Amino acid sequence: MNTDTQLISESLKGSQFALGQLIEKYQNQMYSVCLSILKRPDEAQEAAQDTFIKMHKSLNAFKEGSKFSSWLYKIAYRTSLDYLRKRKKTIDIEEVSFSLESKGDGQDDVMMQSELSEQLLKAIAHLNPDEAGIIRMFYLEEMTIKELADITGNSISNVKVKLFRGRKKLAEIIKTKFENIGSYLIK
Repeated sequence: MNTDTQLISESLKGSQFALGQLIEKYQNQMYSVCLSILKRPDEAQEAAQDTFIKMHKSLNAFKEGSKFSSWLYKIAYRTSLDYLRKRKKTIDIEEVSFSLESKGDGQDDVMMQSELSEQLLKAIAHLNPDEAGIIRMFYLEEMTIKELADITGNSISNVKVKLFRGRKKLAEIIKTKFENIGSYLIK
């Protein structure tokens, strides 16, 4: 498999195959980030597509030596916020549907893990879009605080504050609205 650097280089030379490989490699992560912010699958799909269009148009501006995935997350994050600004409507939690692979060993463990994951993602959806995006990228995409600062354009200390406040709000949401997972997640 080619590295991001090789794929970028080939894409800049006009290789549609290399560009397709970059998109295929990151499409699920970009969709997840867009969905965590926008809360609507159809809109998230559109924002993810716009992310890749923007990526393609500005690929020559990508600084070699930087982490490509962080640069792409930044585009997805900002594109989603643009969509949100355009929409300016309330978000219905019932519109959100997620699916995560479970890592449990037994059938009951798989079902329990899947249910807990779904409930946790629904709880995250109750956060404001900015907090939901940061929480999701930090915990589910395992990004560093520095990467989040680069992506969001916030300072490192601001990202830490948003993570702290987001976790605190998430804990309260879980305790009040998702009692079935609260006992598993909140100690």
